[in-house]
Amino acid sequence: MFRLLIIISLVVYVIYKVGSLFFRAGAASQLLRDQQRKNFEANNTNTGGPAKKNEKGNSKAGEYIDYEEVK
Repeated sequence: MFRLLIIISLVVYVIYKVGSLFFRAGAASQLLRDQQRKNFEANNTNTGGPAKKNEKGNSKAGEYIDYEEVK
């Protein structure tokens, strides 16, 4: 009976150690993927300078749209 408890405890301990090893490896790979995604997004942003402002200024009338009148 005592031998069975020792074997079960050793098996549980080994599973715990192997599981924690896989968990650390999975967490590390997830962090690596997150960093790569952030770097990819940072490199794909528009770095052409400041955004262009509307050339017409602050017109409260809105944008002029040319249209044809239907009769």
